[in-house]
Amino acid sequence: AARLARRGPLRVPYAPMAGWAMTPASLRKVCVENDGYAHAPELNDVLHLHRKGIAEIENLEPYVGLKTIYLESNSVDTLEGLLHLSLLRCLYMAKNALTDVEGAVRLKALVTLDISENHVDSLEGLRGHQALATLVAAGNRLADVDAIDALQTCPSLTSLDLSDNKLRDANVVEFLTSQDAQLANRLALLKFRGNPAVGETKSYRKTVVSRMRSLNYLDDAPVFPKDRRLAKAWARGGVEEEREERRRIFEDEQAHRERQQKNFEEMVSNAKRDAAAREKAGEVNEPNPYRFMSDSAAAEARLMMEENVPEWRIEEMRAQETFPWQVQARREAEEREAAAKAEAEAKAKRAEAEEQARAKAARAEAEEEAERDAERARVASAISASITDETLEQMVAEQVRESLSLSRSVPVAVPMADDGPTPGIHVAAVAEEEETQISTSVGNTFPP
Repeated sequence: AARLARRGPLRVPYAPMAGWAMTPASLRKVCVENDGYAHAPELNDVLHLHRKGIAEIENLEPYVGLKTIYLESNSVDTLEGLLHLSLLRCLYMAKNALTDVEGAVRLKALVTLDISENHVDSLEGLRGHQALATLVAAGNRLADVDAIDALQTCPSLTSLDLSDNKLRDANVVEFLTSQDAQLANRLALLKFRGNPAVGETKSYRKTVVSRMRSLNYLDDAPVFPKDRRLAKAWARGGVEEEREERRRIFEDEQAHRERQQKNFEEMVSNAKRDAAAREKAGEVNEPNPYRFMSDSAAAEARLMMEENVPEWRIEEMRAQETFPWQVQARREAEEREAAAKAEAEAKAKRAEAEEQARAKAARAEAEEEAERDAERARVASAISASITDETLEQMVAEQVRESLSLSRSVPVAVPMADDGPTPGIHVAAVAEEEETQISTSVGNTFPP
């Protein structure tokens, strides 16, 4: 004990605290905790990884369906490990250790990017990004125009937060409000407070509002049409022109109020005149206390005032959706659904009956055709059986006689020698003689 007392207190070696490792098992556990799909990573579209102490993004290859990732309050210093997520739309990486956004342009579906409170000194990694609409880069180390020059190549950018950076040069304001950079015509929201350039720009808010015609919100305050008119007047002629524009705005507002008052008085007088005309005609004007209510509110008020339904019962009926008109609406919807179902069933039955009739007609037609084919086959068989050799010879002789009878009426030209016609012999006589010889030979061959 004395020796220990002389040595002093025991010193325990320092061990650095280990961060949360993005292993497949830990990612599955996160999915289970947030009602995700642990065994089908590709089905997850949101992943909550904030405040985990993550130093390196890894093992997200199976999570190809992610659209939103929350990675705030970690120690990530690069976007590597996320660049394969082609469907990613929202990336929240505030309070990390990023020094740039290299590779962000590869996330082509990215719409919202939050990299606030990092160590980013350049936005060059966003050059040419076509889909980015919202960029939150507050609390970084952006220092000059070159650091934010890539923003002019982002055609979809409408919301930009560059507050609390190191932007000192007044040329940064000129860049943001210049028509050449096109940001002045696209940005609807701009947060720039907390930069030294704000103090370097004369009448900062008036300058920005007068030059950015699409701007609806600047820093912590909205831009109203009145503010835009005053800012443009100041840009045209300084304080005097602004004072004159303020007077014109006052006159316009006063004229608008007078028109509204006149229209109201005219409406009241018309209502009184109509009421007097109805009273003169004998019509009874019963006041309607529910005329300014919606239909459902008026119906509930009638139940309470006219049918003495207690308020607790009204609340119960509202919660259970058992108001008479709601029950009636459900009944009518059920009747319509039943009618539609019955009509569909009847239509299906009619279609089935028509199909069966067509099939029956087709079968009957096929049977008739088969009977006709069988009859033709029987006739052909009977004819072939009745024909003998003698009958066949008679048929051939008959055909020969018919052909000879046709040839008698047609004169036949007999070729003769070239030295002239033979005297005393005529062509018709020769033809008749040849025909007699042919008939004699046929008669000898096939007796009648």
